[in-house]
Amino acid sequence: MKQLKLGMVGSGDISNRFFEQAAKLENVTFVATCAKRLENAKNKAEAYNVARWYDDYIQMMDTEELDAVVVTTPHSVHAEVVLAALERGLHVLNEKPMATSFDDCKKMVELSEQNNKIFMSLPYDLNPAFTTALEFIKEEVIGKITGAEAQLNIPGPGRDNWYYNREISHGGAILDCMVYPISRLISLLGPAQSVTAEVNTLIPNRIVKGGKEIHSDVDDNATVIVEFAGGQHAVFRTLWATSFNTNNTIIYGRKGTVAINDCGFPLVVHSPNVPIPDAEEVTWRGAKECYVPKLLPSASSEQNIMSHFIHCLRTGEQPKQTARLQLHVHEIMFAAYKSAESGQRYMLTTTFEPWHKLDTGIFDTKSQFI
Repeated sequence: MKQLKLGMVGSGDISNRFFEQAAKLENVTFVATCAKRLENAKNKAEAYNVARWYDDYIQMMDTEELDAVVVTTPHSVHAEVVLAALERGLHVLNEKPMATSFDDCKKMVELSEQNNKIFMSLPYDLNPAFTTALEFIKEEVIGKITGAEAQLNIPGPGRDNWYYNREISHGGAILDCMVYPISRLISLLGPAQSVTAEVNTLIPNRIVKGGKEIHSDVDDNATVIVEFAGGQHAVFRTLWATSFNTNNTIIYGRKGTVAINDCGFPLVVHSPNVPIPDAEEVTWRGAKECYVPKLLPSASSEQNIMSHFIHCLRTGEQPKQTARLQLHVHEIMFAAYKSAESGQRYMLTTTFEPWHKLDTGIFDTKSQFI
């Protein structure tokens, strides 16, 4: 088995999980780190036994014999690093968001396709609760799909850094947090066709960790409605102003409901017409006839982000959550900004082929009595 050599661009806390996941994989090695400050790259390299470190990602890419790079820089730097790597024939694993402009997102996806490279852009949704949920998004269990909602609400980032500076971040809660619920729901249900949104800065004067007072000019309050071809609406919420974290996804059917990470359950199915075998019956949101199924173990290539990325590098397969899927997710986010600014509905221009197949009839609520 070929030894795969990786380079890390970015030295913040988020990079740690990629080093730790890679360390558990056979014949996978980070050979270099890179950060804007050489000292930070050196510290990260020494912490994870990486041989060399740089403060210039171009120099790193041109000097090291790399197979791929992992990009964990601040959001606004993603595009330039990813494009440089793809231009050099390197595969890329990119943190979320893909980029801070939709044009850059398109360039990245198009260049990866042109050069036939693996471009895996987060979020990564293939966890056991997500993959098990797909077993129950069926008409015989929940009936016709009638709507959905997903949210990620938090008190707000606790650090006084680039998160609250629009000049550096180029976006706030939508790019940083709403990308997760949008990605989950779009990965489950497939492409949408239009976006309407309200977005604002609810708390411009914030108190962060240590009691420090800061001024914020990024969006921290966003509500987005997408419409699917069948007429169903999905509502996405992200708010950096809650007292606790909320991070759930709910798909409503005419005869049942599937909920991920809601009310303490990793997965719960409300199925009053079809009892779920080998599942624990529970009360969920006051409703009975709800079931907690046994979570299906993910395939070996889906245990975590790095294992799936390395699987793709070794097989030449594109990630299940393809670059085109994430391009659609990111168009929804940038469309939300445009819709909120203009007050108009935004028609989406991108689409993708889902890696799993829902029966298209599950969206047809008009051709029969239901």
